[in-house]
Amino acid sequence: MRPRTIAVIGIVAGIAVVMQAALLVMMTRHVLAPQRANPIAFAPGVPAIERPDEVFMPQGQRAQPVAPEELRQVRGPAPEANAYEISGPFTHENLSVFFIHGADTLREQRFITLQEAVNQNLAVVHDTGGMLTVDNRSQLPLFIQGGDIVKGGNQDRVLPYDILVPVGAAGTRVPAYCVESGRSFPRGDELSASFQVSSAQLPTRGLKLAALQARSQNDVWSGVNQMQTNLTRNLGSSVQSPRSQTSLQLTLEHPRVQQAAQGFIDKLSPAPKDDVIGFAVAINGRIESVDVYGSSGLFRALWPKLLQASAVAALADQPSPGNRAASDAEAVQAFLAAAEQGEAYRQTMSNGVNLIRQESPQSILFETYSQGNVVHRCFLAR
Repeated sequence: MRPRTIAVIGIVAGIAVVMQAALLVMMTRHVLAPQRANPIAFAPGVPAIERPDEVFMPQGQRAQPVAPEELRQVRGPAPEANAYEISGPFTHENLSVFFIHGADTLREQRFITLQEAVNQNLAVVHDTGGMLTVDNRSQLPLFIQGGDIVKGGNQDRVLPYDILVPVGAAGTRVPAYCVESGRSFPRGDELSASFQVSSAQLPTRGLKLAALQARSQNDVWSGVNQMQTNLTRNLGSSVQSPRSQTSLQLTLEHPRVQQAAQGFIDKLSPAPKDDVIGFAVAINGRIESVDVYGSSGLFRALWPKLLQASAVAALADQPSPGNRAASDAEAVQAFLAAAEQGEAYRQTMSNGVNLIRQESPQSILFETYSQGNVVHRCFLAR
């Protein structure tokens, strides 16, 4: 063999040894390094986020801390909790609701909800695999409330965050979680490229926390399974659909669930008065959540969907002895006021929308503001 050939072989062999050694060092460091907590995954194909204190929306903008003295300026004219008037409780079995009365700060601004827009073919939610996209064909801003479920596509999804889609906007990207594990193909005669129904909301506090706080697909799937198990136990037989046993939407449509929820709806569904801008939910005496809106009209449009979700949540909760009502309106007001003291983060989105999150030991507050006016405030008990 020629000396030149031998030299080339030696160089190649040396490079291979060095690369193997470097690879071994990297693997050793990985094995020996302290393990981080699991990163937060928004949906298949969406990058994971390990710092929820820095980013709490998947569009990638940084969430900036907001000092308490700056919050009023960021929020604009939103009333504080002690300015709300609260009526109730109105109770059926283990579910109590309180109505929140306050000023309509968006009286001149109308919205169309996702359910209304999809029903009228004025909005299309496209299944793109990871994040979904939305077209708003209506003449009004489209309000998507965090927790809205869309049925169809290649798997039923939930949109975990409030989104405002401008008039005429097409291809607006929205984050989504799957609420139906194991399906990645059309179901029956449903379209795979889009979603034809948005008639339901995430029904339990646990599911909402999994999507908004934990931001974990596995936690969402686990929450769906737990809710199905609880409903089966409390209603006496399975509420899973043979079309897809893991589908949250099909469970919510199950005749047994619909019939049981109707009892709550019949007792608690009278249309709220014009000055009602939100409601609080208590199950077995424990305050679960409060939703407040800048527009009484927006609240009334969402009320049937919200009440249905609250009824299902009550059905899934094991009734406590006596089914006591929530303490009183003062307890709701105290819950709201305490949530407003949490550490705050702000994220500025497009079209003048600000998202604010406040976390305290007992609750999490998610707020959506547009052009300095509150659109929606969601209070969740931990």
